[in-house]
Amino acid sequence: MDLGMLLIKALVLGCIVTAVLGFILIKFLSRTTEGAVSRLNRETEQVRSKQSELNGKIKEANEELVKRRAEADELVLKMKEEAAQKAKEEREKIVTKARQDSEQIIAKAQRTKDDIRAVLEQEMELKAVDFATLVLKEILSDKGAGAFNHVLIDEFLENLEEVDMDMISADVNSLDVVTSTTLSDQHKNKLADIVKKKLGRSVSINASVDKKIIAGIILKFGSLSLDGGLKHLLEDQEVDVKERIEKGLLERE
Repeated sequence: MDLGMLLIKALVLGCIVTAVLGFILIKFLSRTTEGAVSRLNRETEQVRSKQSELNGKIKEANEELVKRRAEADELVLKMKEEAAQKAKEEREKIVTKARQDSEQIIAKAQRTKDDIRAVLEQEMELKAVDFATLVLKEILSDKGAGAFNHVLIDEFLENLEEVDMDMISADVNSLDVVTSTTLSDQHKNKLADIVKKKLGRSVSINASVDKKIIAGIILKFGSLSLDGGLKHLLEDQEVDVKERIEKGLLERE
């Protein structure tokens, strides 16, 4: 066998080996590629599945977000309405309280005004009583005392007949008599008769004159005094009128 045949055989063998290796390599590469493609397809499908799942979750999240936002908006609106209603109620309470306070202040001011007016009226009435009493005393002292004197003494002696004199002790044997003018004999005798009848004994009469009593008569049995003077009567009446004015019992026209 010559060298050429060996070369040809070697070439043919090399071609066969190369073809076999190529086939094996191609087969290996084909399987590797198919595996890779299969893995890629599986991974792609997984990715798509995950993407689909993620999209579903995103959709659910968006829907939940929209729902929560709607609930939040509704809650905010409700809170605004409640706040507005509460503010309205508080405003009405404040207005009502302010109105009540103003009415109380006005009423208190009116009462204060009325009280001040009543006090002033009372003071004026009291001063009027004092002035009227003073004027009456002056008039009677200057002009009318004499006319009232006999009337008052007569009335006093008539009332004296009804007075109980049991409280006058037995050691009292004199009677002091005070009049605005000289006591007339008629009145003196009548007084002596009344006292003798009441005491069962005669007493001496010490008569004196005091123009300050204006008119009338004053009797003094020791420490016991019976004042029938016009000055005393006017003062008593003045006190009575003042008390009635202060108590609001005096009718006003």
